Amino acid sequence: MSEPRPISIWAPVREKSGGISFVRPEPSPLGDHFADAPVLRPKRSELPLRVILFGESAAAGYLYAPAVTLAKILGSTLEAAAPNLTEVIDLARTNETLLGLAETVEAAIQIQPDVLVLFAGNNWNLLETPELSAAAPSAAARVRFGELLALGTGQPVAEARRQIAERANATLDRIAALGRAIGIPVVVVIPEVNLDDWENIQPAAGLDAETTMRWHRLLGEGRAALDGGDARTAALSARALLRIDGGLCPSGYRLLGRALQKLGRIDEAASAFRAEIDAAAYPLLANLGVPQATSQTAEILNAAADRHGWLRVDLRALFAAISGSPLPGRRFFLDYCHLTSEGLRIAAAAIAQEVLPFLGDPVEPAPSWRELLDRAGGLEIPSEVEATARLGAAIHGAHRLLPLREKSSFLEPFLAEALALSPHAEGALRDLIDARTAPLPAVATAAQRRNLDSPCRLGLPHGWRWDYLDAEVLRAAQTVLSEHHPAAVLDLERRLIARAIGPEWTELARAPWVWEPLEQFFADLLDYEDLARRAFLRSPWPETGFALIASGQEDLEIRAVLRCPGAAASGAVVGVGYSDARGSRCESIPLGELAVGRSWSRAILHVPRRMLSRGLARLTLAWPPLGTGGESPMDVLKSRLALGLEADLHPVFGEISSLRIRTVPNCEARTTAPEEGSSPS
Repeated sequence: MSEPRPISIWAPVREKSGGISFVRPEPSPLGDHFADAPVLRPKRSELPLRVILFGESAAAGYLYAPAVTLAKILGSTLEAAAPNLTEVIDLARTNETLLGLAETVEAAIQIQPDVLVLFAGNNWNLLETPELSAAAPSAAARVRFGELLALGTGQPVAEARRQIAERANATLDRIAALGRAIGIPVVVVIPEVNLDDWENIQPAAGLDAETTMRWHRLLGEGRAALDGGDARTAALSARALLRIDGGLCPSGYRLLGRALQKLGRIDEAASAFRAEIDAAAYPLLANLGVPQATSQTAEILNAAADRHGWLRVDLRALFAAISGSPLPGRRFFLDYCHLTSEGLRIAAAAIAQEVLPFLGDPVEPAPSWRELLDRAGGLEIPSEVEATARLGAAIHGAHRLLPLREKSSFLEPFLAEALALSPHAEGALRDLIDARTAPLPAVATAAQRRNLDSPCRLGLPHGWRWDYLDAEVLRAAQTVLSEHHPAAVLDLERRLIARAIGPEWTELARAPWVWEPLEQFFADLLDYEDLARRAFLRSPWPETGFALIASGQEDLEIRAVLRCPGAAASGAVVGVGYSDARGSRCESIPLGELAVGRSWSRAILHVPRRMLSRGLARLTLAWPPLGTGGESPMDVLKSRLALGLEADLHPVFGEISSLRIRTVPNCEARTTAPEEGSSPS
């Protein structure tokens, strides 16, 4: 007899009776990525019917867990239909991979499941092909990537899709063979994603400098047209973007979908948004993407269900049937793929419909998922849990969303809903504000420790380990709190002013002051052993933003060490803009310019107090246009990859070694010339 093996993180332990149980390690105070069952045991009798749920964070009830999960709602739904005849075991986990899924299913056979439910596919586009990148962890992988790129910009994407299909089919076939061998039926869930509210904006890859500048101009024109209500012009800009980037970048599809949506062409908009998700392929990302099931994912899962005779639950069809729209949004999703409680209930009812016939004494007549949805009320979701999930949606959304529109349009409704759902939500939001405005890491603050005892407790998914100011969340909080919680707004402003720029230098180019950390190259944010961490901040976008807190009573001095490696050799300047934290993208006012060259240079800018407002604001560096001379960027890219060196698929608009700021006595705004070739230290 073989020795028992762990089931995910549940370790085998021999009991005094001689039997085996599987024991979970204690989670950290902030939680972890796994279900909360302390012990798993082998099944000891024919009944109840044992259903085991496997999958990723969407299956695990991310942002509701551990209080509410899909497995708990499924258990409640089954219990309402067939009391005492079923049990549900949760083995879903955040960040699950295909290999991990297969291994967990195989190990779970030790506890005698009767039905397997697979809810996976959102992670495949982001987690399954890390070696297919110009910044892959290994030199050999970078060489291989260069070989693919030499065949065309789309070839790495095609190879990623081939590998995903190969690995997914192998995993699903492996699970099917196991199920056949021991006679266990399988229910597979086809994931849906947030088409309406979530946006995947990325810069285009593999273009020369002149074409890159034209692409960014078109994106800016399209955004402005959309903001101004001119959907037809926005659609023209979007189609021009897609012609330039060959449809390999998601941004054009998102712009096109938004324009079609405004024109009332909803089905076409949905098709554009599907194409946007498909185009957010890992090999061509500049900024960190998000897990979302692609069209390929649905095709693979449906084909596996056909091949193996599996039952299926198609969330795409279900959400469309319930809403009457092909554009699922915040009704069903908290973010890009994680379900609201309504979405979880619908999924649970549809799974229950497929599971109930496997009871030895089937429920007659067999209820439909709609009937099961109406009956299921055994798991009441406390208002504090709903409020915490919506707080989490705003915070997690701020950390992962790179939108076409202002981010406030996504964050503010979730914050407002949280405050309306529970009186404890304001306290939790204040805890977050206190932690973010403290001059030390959030996990070391009294506010974070205090929140551990809150009915609206924020955990690991809410980014307590995040080192940045969360300026977008603070900005949204100011707006949402202002109507009904003015005292909280005054407290937030007081705390912000306590961290205002003073006479000592503050380095803005480091945490916590970078406004949108994800606008950096994602490889610069990851800890690859084979790649040296960057000592400076790099921007693949024409602008870079920083959080600035000023008293409004003192002048400021900015000292920068920066360069623009792709700009013209001389005469370039970086525009410095300023916008109030409640302002929009269009309301930035110019503060001055910093002279810059292609090599590292120092520049100084003095800003008089009359140009500043009190409180949180955004300081923006607008980089000069890319130069068109010199060696082809694609040739440089390919030659570096051929040597196994890290390389950039996207032009670098600007690099900042240091961006220091302090208060100074009265002065007039002025700019220094660059000191070419100076050290970035």
